[in-house]
Formats: sequence, structure tokens, C-alpha cells
Amino acid sequence: MRTLIWFRNDLRIEDNPAVHAAARRGTEGTLAVFFITPAQWNRHGWGSPKVSFTLDCVKALHHELESHGIPLIVRSVPHFSDISGVIHHLAERYQCSEVHVNKDVGIDETSRDTLVSEFLDQHDIKMVSHEGNSILPPKLIRTGTGGPFSVYTPFRKKWELHLREAGLPDPRPLQVHTRLKPLREPLPHRISEYPDWDQRSRWQGGSKAAMERFHQFLEEPIEDYHTNRDYPAIDGTSCLSPWLASGAFSSRTGIRTLIQKHGLDFDSWPQGPRTWLNEIIWREFYRHVMVSFPALSRDEPLQKWTELVPWRDDPHSFTAWCEGRTGVDIVDAGIHQMLQTGWMHNRVRMIAAMFLTKNLLIDWRLGERFFARHLVDYDFASNNGGWQWAASTGTDAAPYFRVFNPERQTENWDSEHAYLETWLPRAPGSLEPIVDLSTSRQRAIDAFKTARTEYEHDHTEIPALFTPALASA
Repeated sequence: MRTLIWFRNDLRIEDNPAVHAAARRGTEGTLAVFFITPAQWNRHGWGSPKVSFTLDCVKALHHELESHGIPLIVRSVPHFSDISGVIHHLAERYQCSEVHVNKDVGIDETSRDTLVSEFLDQHDIKMVSHEGNSILPPKLIRTGTGGPFSVYTPFRKKWELHLREAGLPDPRPLQVHTRLKPLREPLPHRISEYPDWDQRSRWQGGSKAAMERFHQFLEEPIEDYHTNRDYPAIDGTSCLSPWLASGAFSSRTGIRTLIQKHGLDFDSWPQGPRTWLNEIIWREFYRHVMVSFPALSRDEPLQKWTELVPWRDDPHSFTAWCEGRTGVDIVDAGIHQMLQTGWMHNRVRMIAAMFLTKNLLIDWRLGERFFARHLVDYDFASNNGGWQWAASTGTDAAPYFRVFNPERQTENWDSEHAYLETWLPRAPGSLEPIVDLSTSRQRAIDAFKTARTEYEHDHTEIPALFTPALASA
């Protein structure tokens, strides 16, 4: 039997269940396919940084697969809906009786997979799905009543308990029965729908680059990760997010490495690795939430009452925020870092997001889309989750009355202005802020309070997703 691997956001060989299963089943050889879908990517908000990095990861994957005798085919179609016919044609042409994939999250992605699976089934080709994009499968971690978690801390405790009891098995070695000759098809370096990104060389796509970065992180930064990760001027984070988002690096690989070193008693881990584990679980949490609450894929907030928040229609202020000229130095520095590099420090992302949604009272969805266009590490679940957290509309939402003070945040995390001096294209304090921080904070609190009161007036109670425990967190 011959098999076909359909790669999506899992652009790696190691620790990839779909790859290993397809190779094991493909006694007469295995091929692989990746689809470039420009119109779909545009609909999902992708920008040139994300597209460029993805293409570089595909190129690196091609070389890895070829070394194992697995040819990679790259095809371009506008939308997900165009995939069924093409993948059927490829399976028929190369006599593949099974197509192996790793499960995805998001309404469009799950609908795509259902349609392709049904279409292939009509032609006696089996589509086999694997859990390769999460450490633990979505919907596995449930509350005592069998429902999904919407708050991080109890999810983390249940997640850790399950992993501690079940362990994390080692991936099976790649077993290729029959090595196939390379197809020698050209790989696109860029696509016409997206301009080439001038910072492309800053980020090297592929699993090899990801592992090098991971091992650098393990050598020293991880030990002080719990203290250094909030200082944007320090290289104190793993910076693995672009490879995690594309699947060139598996979070399962990272956590397995730490388990091998520190064991399964997570509470006994050193603080640095323990804190990094928490951040990986946050990524897991957001993926699980996407599966359990499909409305998030339709631009809806998780906290339903926040639909009544009167977001301001202020194109002038939004443009100033997008261009990094709000006069709030830490916010502007973060925007310029992202525009120049495709990446922004996580602490600064929170500051910039909360300034937009609270001080400017501009809809979080606008900021979410702007980040999507400019981040090399854009990941829908994490981006959506982070923005809704900052806007007090999502899971573990920051209570609406908690608003970051950018000036105090700067004092706490960049007191020497090293970050500002690196990324701010002007002298700190030289531009008048476009909004008063104190009065705009109160405006946001009043707007959210009024929205919640209006919702309570029309409903007997606030939905359970917004609980007193959450409000006091």
C-alpha cells in the first residue's frame, strides 16, 4: 500500500504522528503534499511575515522528507474548498489508498477536513486523522460535569494531572519501507498574492533552526525564564513561537525534553522550566477552547455580555496606534518592533493590546487582525485568546476594571529604557500622548460597567463564563 501525508500547520517530521503512521502503513512508499491557499490565507488574516516563514518551513521540510525517500508535492489553490478534487487526483495518480493528517482547530479547518474526508471516502480512499498539534487531545480535559474549561487555572491542574498519570510516550522512530525518487518539482519561494517580506532572513524556517533555538534556550535562558521573560530588552524568552505556530517545532518535543530531565512531578521543577511549561499549557488551553467554543472562529467574544460594549469608531487613533505614534512610548516601541521584525515581546503585546481596547476603547477585533497581518508567529488560537484576555472579553478575561498603566509598566519592566531606545524611532517622551491615561481608563471602566448592567437587565444572570472568582483574579 502507498500512503499520502497532507501537511498543514505541522511542518516537521519528528514527533509527527501523521508522518510516522503514514510511513509505517506505506509499504510501497509514502508521498506528501502541502497546499498553498492564498485567498483562504487572506481571509484568515495572514500577512507576508507569516506566509514567507511558512514557505521557508515548507522548503526545509522538503529537504528533510527527500532525505527519507518521501517526495513532497506543493500545489496552489485559492480556497480550502478547492482541495478535495486536487488531493483526490494526487491520491489516484500516485496510487495512495490512505491520506494521513493531523487534526486542526477552527471552523473553516474542521469543515475543510470533513468535506475532504467525505469526498475521498466516496472514492475508496481513507483519510486518517491523528492528534499531532496538541500535547493532549482537545476535549480530553473536561470539568467534573463533563463540559469544557473556560478558565485557565483549573484547566492547567487537570491537564497536568492527566499528563502525570498517563505520561508522555516517546515518538516512534520513522520507518520508511520503500524510498521513492524525488519528483523534482519546483518549490515556490514567494507567491504573487503576497509581497516578499524584507525581514525574511531574520527568521530561518524549518525544524533544524527550531531545535537549535530550543537548545540555546535550554543552555541558560530557561533557568531564569520566570524572572527575565517580562523584561522586553532581555533575550529571556525561547522565541520559539514562529516554529510552534507553523508546527516546525512540536510543544510535545519541548515538554518531553523537560520531563526527561525533571520528571513528571511538575511542582518540583525549577521555577524557570516550570514557568515555561505554564506558557506551553496556555497555548494548549487556547487550542482546546477553540474546539469547545466554535463561536470564537466567528469573531464573537466568549463573554457574551461584552457584545454590548460601545467600541469607539476612531480611525485617527487606530491609525496612530498601527503606526506607532500614540505618544505612549512602550506601546509605540512595541508596534515598531513588530513592524520591523515580525515579532513583539509578549509583555509589550499585552500592554499594546490593553491600551487599544481600554484607553482608546477600540474594538479588539481590529487589533487582532492587525497583529495577524504583521506577526511572523501568528497563530489564530493564541492571538485570539491573547486579545480577548486583554479586552476582558474572553477566557480568564482580565476584569474590565483592571487596566494596565503603560507608564507604570515601563517603570517595572524597562526602567533603564533599553527597550525604548532600541525600538522607538524618537526620543522617549518627545511626542504628546493622543489620550489622557487616567480619564481614558475611567471611560473604559464606565463603558464596560454600563454594558454589563444592560446585559443583566435583559438576562437573569451573567453567563457562568464570567464568575466572581474570575473577577477577583
